[in-house]
Amino acid sequence: MVYDLPKSLKSLDWLDLADPLDRASRSLTRADERLRRTQALEDGVRSRSHLFETCASMAFDGDLVHLEDLVLHDAGTDRRAPTHELTRAARFLALRRRVDRQIPDSVLSRDGLLTLVGRPTDDAEFETTTISSSGEGRGPAASPSAQQDTADTEKNLLAEIDAVLERSRHLAQGTVPERPVSSRQSGDIPSVHFSRFSERGDRLDDWLTVKKEAEALKLPPVLAAAILLDAWQVLQPLDGWPELGRLLSAVFLKTQVTTSHLPSLSAGLRKSPFRWRRKDTFQVRIAGLLSGFEKAAQETMDQLDRLSIAQEQLARHCQSCRSHSRLPEFARMFLSRPLVTIPMARQDLGVTAAAVDRMIRQLGPALPRELTGRDRYRAWGIL
Repeated sequence: MVYDLPKSLKSLDWLDLADPLDRASRSLTRADERLRRTQALEDGVRSRSHLFETCASMAFDGDLVHLEDLVLHDAGTDRRAPTHELTRAARFLALRRRVDRQIPDSVLSRDGLLTLVGRPTDDAEFETTTISSSGEGRGPAASPSAQQDTADTEKNLLAEIDAVLERSRHLAQGTVPERPVSSRQSGDIPSVHFSRFSERGDRLDDWLTVKKEAEALKLPPVLAAAILLDAWQVLQPLDGWPELGRLLSAVFLKTQVTTSHLPSLSAGLRKSPFRWRRKDTFQVRIAGLLSGFEKAAQETMDQLDRLSIAQEQLARHCQSCRSHSRLPEFARMFLSRPLVTIPMARQDLGVTAAAVDRMIRQLGPALPRELTGRDRYRAWGIL
């Protein structure tokens, strides 16, 4: 399927589109400016938005992931065995944090996208083809002796074990390493794999072409981000990554509009009454996406309002504490996480459960709302 951007732009009614485009642009710019001026809460809003955005993105794709389970899994204090949906959410959370640390322009490229999701780039494919072609015609008689064959086999096995350990280390740190392909693996790849890979590569090239055309036409950045998201929904360039389109649109907005943070587009689109459907006209789809962008900016400003009020109350109760008290650090945990439990506080602060209970009593009325209402498992958070 080809995404014809010039033809789609001709079908737009610019008078009707001007109002949602203006409101979305103003809201995103205002939210980013407020976040830039509130440096004390910038890290807290960013870390909380990653968690909220992950849950909203999973809900868009039909997977229900509770915020409580995701926060506990991220802190390493799970109360139950992780499910498949929670594992996918943790993968997307690590990916979003990784993208937020990188330069936006390095992500919005073919090699950047393939490296981001852990798939071989064009250079890796060329090396695979070269290795497979050079390995043809080799047999057991090519080795000088049986001992040399055994040594080579053991060396290959050790190299594969080292590669597995290296990938596990990267995944534990939230990064995705490039996967080298050995000659034995490359020789067994069927031709169907290459046909599917080439089809996916063509769709990815089509999406990158839409991005280049939008930049060449010098469209407004917010409108271009909506077009990129619509093109991703239509083309589906990468199988198994439906949530990546909203993340890439947020990265595109970060390059020109929201330079201080990644907008929570999934959270905004989820609160918007609009739901993307392929059968709708291009005008309806773009206008609906722009309304979701406006809701995303409003969500960021609402978080700033809630955290600003909570910060004032917590700071007032931390003024009279001793200089070596851990109470200020405990109060900052509420500003950086949606919920806090006693095991999480013990792990981060390095104190006992009795000390956490004492700090909870010291906060008094400034303590955030209790979320569970149970004696055996208690959690507090600013929601």
